[in-house]
Amino acid sequence: MPLLLAAGIVIAVIAWMFFVRKEPLASQPETAQTTTQPKPPEASQEPTAAEKILEGYADPATPPIDDLRKIHRVTSGYFSVVKDASRFPIGGNADLAAALRGENPNREVFVRDGNPIFSGDGLIIDRWGSPVIVHPEGWKQIELRSAGPDKTAYTADDLVLAASGAASN
Repeated sequence: MPLLLAAGIVIAVIAWMFFVRKEPLASQPETAQTTTQPKPPEASQEPTAAEKILEGYADPATPPIDDLRKIHRVTSGYFSVVKDASRFPIGGNADLAAALRGENPNREVFVRDGNPIFSGDGLIIDRWGSPVIVHPEGWKQIELRSAGPDKTAYTADDLVLAASGAASN
């Protein structure tokens, strides 16, 4: 008989736990926030790492070759992060620009649209508004050329940054 009494008490306690409404604890008041869904995080307006590197791009107070050095650093970072770049090979300016905007195997955006590095049609431009010539020399090796102030490529005022990162003319 004591066994039946104990079992009855256990069943009664369990039923009471399931069917009796619990009041919120004083330290955790019930609010509208506890019943609503959390808001999804907003898209970050913080600059990406690549955009931080590009800060001051085309600044007249800096030497023009620094612009190509910044692109080179961003490109090196791109190849460090995107390991399978062979699926989206870089064959020129349009390919590199697209890859930096997120058209890459990782779908990672390095530089957002609207950055001063891009022209209205999405190409990477130099400080004079001319498209930068992106010349792949090998796997993860890209030479960069700016047409310079005369805006004509392959003339004496061109700025060239070798794939190694060394400036040459």
